[in-house]
Amino acid sequence: MEGFKVEKVESFGLQGVYEELAHIIGLELTINVFETLKGQQITFPSRLYEREYVIKEVKRRYNGTNLKELAREFNYTERWIRELMKTG
Repeated sequence: MEGFKVEKVESFGLQGVYEELAHIIGLELTINVFETLKGQQITFPSRLYEREYVIKEVKRRYNGTNLKELAREFNYTERWIRELMKTG
C-alpha cells in the first residue's frame, strides 16, 4: 500500500461506503480497494453467479427433491428453477 499506512488510518473517519467495506472486509483490504478503484462508480449485480452457470449447475445437481434448496442457494425463485427443469 503505497499511499496509506494502515496503522495511521481509523475506520470511523472513512467515507460511508469505505466505512461499510472496512466493517465487512477489514481496513487493510478496504484501503486496497480504495487505491485500486478510487473515482470509479461500481454497481454490483444482485446475483452472484452468471445465469449460464446457474443453469448448468442446477441441471447437474437437481435430484428431483432439492428444488427449494437450489432456488435458495442461487437466489432464484422455485418457479424459475421448475421452468428451467421443464425446458431441459
